[in-house]
Amino acid sequence: MPANLSPEYMRLEARLRETREPSERLAIMREMLTVIPKHKGTEKMQADLKRRISKLEEAAAQRRKRGGRDLFHVPREGAGQVILAGPPNAGKSTLLAALTHATPQVANYPFTTHLPQPGMVQYEDVQIQLIDAPPLSIEYTETALFNSYRVSDLICFVVDLSQPDPESQLRMCREMLEEHFIRVNPDAPRRTAGSESTIEKRSIVFANKTDIGSPIPPQMLEDVLGKGTPVFAGSAGSGEGLDDLPRALFHALGVIRVYTKKPGKKFEGGLPFVIPVGSTVMDAAPVVHKELAEKMQFVRLWGSGKHEGLSVPRDHVLADGDILEIHAK
Repeated sequence: MPANLSPEYMRLEARLRETREPSERLAIMREMLTVIPKHKGTEKMQADLKRRISKLEEAAAQRRKRGGRDLFHVPREGAGQVILAGPPNAGKSTLLAALTHATPQVANYPFTTHLPQPGMVQYEDVQIQLIDAPPLSIEYTETALFNSYRVSDLICFVVDLSQPDPESQLRMCREMLEEHFIRVNPDAPRRTAGSESTIEKRSIVFANKTDIGSPIPPQMLEDVLGKGTPVFAGSAGSGEGLDDLPRALFHALGVIRVYTKKPGKKFEGGLPFVIPVGSTVMDAAPVVHKELAEKMQFVRLWGSGKHEGLSVPRDHVLADGDILEIHAK
């Protein structure tokens, strides 16, 4: 059966022959795997592409083991990892500085940020990791940056209301991510691992510079990324509209907090355990302690408005703020 390869595939194949940089070759081959026609005539080609992708990924892992350092990788901390995405001069660094104790370089010219800069956002009794990434630009964006988006839990798009057509800014960012197999979807799972195929990510939008820019209906920005995408407006420079952003980031991450107390004792507070929305008692047990899932006999729960100390089944779905009293063997 003939392969009937598309012009897009042939263009990518030509690009692959011209480059020797491993990370760029990996990105191109991932894209080739996405656009190649899926039928019996290309099965061997698909298998070969997957083998070559796997080989490049393994080589990259070996380089890291030998002491090579991925300058774009930021180890995850806190309740979740949120990466800021936006065009040059949108105000991402100013937003990071306003919400965290980080001190990124902030200047009124593009491409001030060269490498990811992390900081921690405080939301009540948990912290959320916020990463200021180099800007997305059709002129030049380091290929290695896109892996930072692939491994993040949430993408926070920042658009500049002081510039014309914020929708185009957002659309450009979305299309650049899609070119590297990252698709924003309001219904994406909370956390997904990188792979050779397209990966979906949740997102939130912060329309920046309301103090100097023109207002825009939130619906116009939501439409670019999909219905249900949270949209907030404010000014990272003046602080306007920032008070609600930590809460919005927490809820957009798709997580809840649960607490534990000792059997027969009063609840003394303490730091919560952060688990995905929809988790059950059985899901939470190994997070609290890896052996609890096997030794757990029953659980009493306070919270959810109606379970004040009552025993709940293992498949009971937990809510944010629930307190668990776990009885084990």
